[in-house]
Amino acid sequence: MKKIVPVVAFSLLPLTASADFIGFAVGAAYWNPDPSGDIEYQNLGKNDFSDDLKLGDTQETVLWALIEHPVPLLPNVKLMRTPLQLEGKNGELKADFGSVQANIPGVDSTIVLDQTDLILYYEVLDNWVTLDLGLDFKLVDGSAEVERNGQYTKESFSAPVPMLYANAQFELPFTNFSVGVEGALLSVGDNSVTDVTATVGYESDIGLGALLGLRNQSVVLEDADDVDLDFTVSGPFAAVYYHF
Repeated sequence: MKKIVPVVAFSLLPLTASADFIGFAVGAAYWNPDPSGDIEYQNLGKNDFSDDLKLGDTQETVLWALIEHPVPLLPNVKLMRTPLQLEGKNGELKADFGSVQANIPGVDSTIVLDQTDLILYYEVLDNWVTLDLGLDFKLVDGSAEVERNGQYTKESFSAPVPMLYANAQFELPFTNFSVGVEGALLSVGDNSVTDVTATVGYESDIGLGALLGLRNQSVVLEDADDVDLDFTVSGPFAAVYYHF
C-alpha cells in the first residue's frame, strides 16, 4: 500500500500479502464526533443520548500503526486505538422500579466506548487503485455511569466484535492526492456494528501525508453484559501520518 487512507468492507479474503517490500506506517488523527442513540441497562429505562442524557460532541485522538510485507499467505497487520468518551450535564434519567417509572432530573452522565482494532488484511490491488481486504477484530471496552447529588451507578461491559474489513484508495492522476474509504462491518442477529471513514488525502514524496474526511460509527448491541446499546457517532476526521 503506497499511501495510508482509511476505507469499506468486503467479504473476499485472498491468499497473498501482495506488498512489494516491507513497509511501516504510523499515524494520529483528530476526530470530533457528535452522538445520537440510546442506552438501557440494569433497572434504568431507555435513555436517549441527546434528549435525556444531554450528551454532547467530543474530541478524540485516534492512533494507528501498520506493517506490510511480501510474504505469501501471511496477512498484513494494522493496529488502531480509538478512545471515545461522551459526557452530559444536568440531564434527565428514566428509571424503572418494577411497576413504578420515574424521571430523575439533574443527572450527569458519562458513556465510555473505547475501541481497539486488530486488522489482518491482504493487498489485492496496488497501482492507481489500492484495495485491501481482510478482517477487523474490534474490542469495545465500555461503561455507562450516571451521577446525581454525589450518588452514582455504573455498569461496565466488554464486547469482542469480529468484522469484515476493506480499504480502497484511488490516486488522482498526475498528483499526490487521493480519495478513499475504509470500513468494517458485522451484522449477526440483533447485533450490528459499522465503522466507515471517507477521506481525501495527500502524501509527499518523502512519505509524510495528511487526511481530511468524515468518520461514522454505528453500534447496536443487545444484552452485552446486561447493557442494550443503539448509537451512532459521526464527525469530521483529520490525520497526519508517516509511511516509511
